[in-house]
Amino acid sequence: MARKRVTEPQLKSWEDVDACLKAMSDAENQLSVITAEMNAAIAQAKKEAEEKAAEYKEQIKQNEGKIKEFTTIRKEDLKGKSKQLTFGTVGFRQSTKLLLPSDTAEVILKLRENGMADCINVKETINKDTVKSYPEEDILRIGGYLQRSDTFWYETDKDTLAEAMQ
Repeated sequence: MARKRVTEPQLKSWEDVDACLKAMSDAENQLSVITAEMNAAIAQAKKEAEEKAAEYKEQIKQNEGKIKEFTTIRKEDLKGKSKQLTFGTVGFRQSTKLLLPSDTAEVILKLRENGMADCINVKETINKDTVKSYPEEDILRIGGYLQRSDTFWYETDKDTLAEAMQ
């Protein structure tokens, strides 16, 4: 039989626990500062990249318009629906867009009436919060059960730490 080593807890008093909470609160504050600095740097980098890219995006947009205009006028020069060039391919492709009335409920009703129920998405999920509100006997009848346990939690007091730092 293996022996179990009995060790003493590292914290000896509530004052030790309170000191740990103070250290954790300080660490959380430092993490918040680091995260804020990181987010500011990311936002600045995105802004700079967007400013650098704006000129190129505009150039692409203008050239796309010119090419579309020319290709539309010279559509008869295309072999089939596209034309291979040295630096790319231009052409036209068949595109189909479905337009439906904005009244979704009415469309769903008409789909059902016309035997097109396979066109309707239905996603059924279990609302566990609602199930938990039922009596335990009802939950047991559906094959579920309530598992209860004491779960450790803590909350640091940032205001007290901020006052202590002043």
